[in-house]
Amino acid sequence: MVEDGIRWFIGNEDKVKIWSDKWIPNPETYKSHVPTLWRPPPLGWYKTNVDGAVFKEQGQCGIGVVVWNDKSQIMGALSKTLPYPLGALDAKAKAAEIGIIFSWELGLREIILEGDSQIVMNAIASHDPGPIKIQQLVTDIKSWVPKFRAWKTSFTRREGNKAAHLMAKHAKEISECTI
Repeated sequence: MVEDGIRWFIGNEDKVKIWSDKWIPNPETYKSHVPTLWRPPPLGWYKTNVDGAVFKEQGQCGIGVVVWNDKSQIMGALSKTLPYPLGALDAKAKAAEIGIIFSWELGLREIILEGDSQIVMNAIASHDPGPIKIQQLVTDIKSWVPKFRAWKTSFTRREGNKAAHLMAKHAKEISECTI
């Protein structure tokens, strides 16, 4: 409750500049969040979305893989429990490895491997093997990619990777692997 007789001042008391006073955010400081939408791969390609989840209380992780064609149809999906603990980055790298092997086993030869870990996707796509904890997994993944006629990696935010994320979380409910 404001007491009678109290005066309030804004700005420097003689001029109020609504858009330039520092105590009010200006339009340039507003952050807008544009949702990331999943997009299908180009004609003739397949997109393999991958994700990993960590279940600390069980000492396990989950892997989720969803493979799509250029018509946005699911060609295959996988949810797998790994009965050992990994960190989040390791789980995402392991998901990428399982995703690329699953794509090969489905007979696909032009793939885009997409995940929501920029570190993992960059390590696979570049000469830099990434952090030491995922270097062996990245090396294993890179041993698979020459088998494909064409391949790319793609980073997406979690919103663009929802299907693989849900499959990774679903792994908590299964004993080994569901395809």
